[in-house]
Amino acid sequence: MSVMPQQHLAPVTAAGLLATDWCPAQCRHCYESAGPGGTRWMTVDAAAGHLAALARLGAAAEGIHIGGGEPFGDFDRLLAIVRAARQAGLAGIGYVETNAFWATDADDVRRRLAALAQAGMMQISISADPYHQEFVPPERVRLLYEAARDVLGPAGVRARRWKWLHAPRDVAAMPEHGRMELFREFLARYPERMTSRCAERLSALAERVPADALPADGCRAALLEAGHVHIDPDGWVYPGTCAGIVLGRAAPEQPLDRLLAAWHPADSPLVAALAEGGPRRLAQAAAGHGFAPDAAGYAGKCHLCWRVRRHLVRAGAGGPALQPPQLYLTF
Repeated sequence: MSVMPQQHLAPVTAAGLLATDWCPAQCRHCYESAGPGGTRWMTVDAAAGHLAALARLGAAAEGIHIGGGEPFGDFDRLLAIVRAARQAGLAGIGYVETNAFWATDADDVRRRLAALAQAGMMQISISADPYHQEFVPPERVRLLYEAARDVLGPAGVRARRWKWLHAPRDVAAMPEHGRMELFREFLARYPERMTSRCAERLSALAERVPADALPADGCRAALLEAGHVHIDPDGWVYPGTCAGIVLGRAAPEQPLDRLLAAWHPADSPLVAALAEGGPRRLAQAAAGHGFAPDAAGYAGKCHLCWRVRRHLVRAGAGGPALQPPQLYLTF
């Protein structure tokens, strides 16, 4: 894989702390492959270290969020992480993501929101779409949304695909073929990142093209110029939203700001190859490890990238840039 030494990371000014890979749902579009079997949780100390590093990098609170998995699966931990932001020198946490599974009692919801707001959370972001509503009743989303408007104000809450919830279908009660048709319609309207579980569960619903017909441009913007990172429960640092591709592992002995300052494309031929030539370049390099393009084609560049990366990890040729292993070995 070729390396372009002139490639460097854009300054990181935003980040998402992925507090856990546990989630009561197992959404088909989840690029983190979170679910009930998830066992990894970010410690409060680790989160505090990441937040302190972000403060040193000059990140604004508005650019920092906490997600998962489902961070409300351990509310005390979530509250402690939000509090840690101010202790780290930040103005707070921009927003916390949730699917609202826990929103069953209005008084309890208001208490939790008030506690998070007092600790420094600026906004609650609710994941709401047919994939989530296969597992979470839409009335819980509405309860959380209305309670958040009362407690946090109209600007203190947002809901993904909120318009869909005005006339939702009972996804959980649909037969499988009905769900897949709904997902097909939704995917055509709102494309998703075709990696991880999304690639395995939803790619058949999208139009496919041969690998050699996909764009041959590189992924520099996504990998090196995004200006933000995601940090998983074990400290693995993903550039932008490219889960499973890592720049390294943030830890007390190598905090996030030091890791990013030291990172160079020469240290990661896989990332450099993707930045320069995209998934098609990576696929060419993976041919030496037995990768052959799928005759059925791919639902975009990210789908090809995922399949190549999954093949490399399974072939024992993934290298340090493809982490964590369980993300690839689940399928």
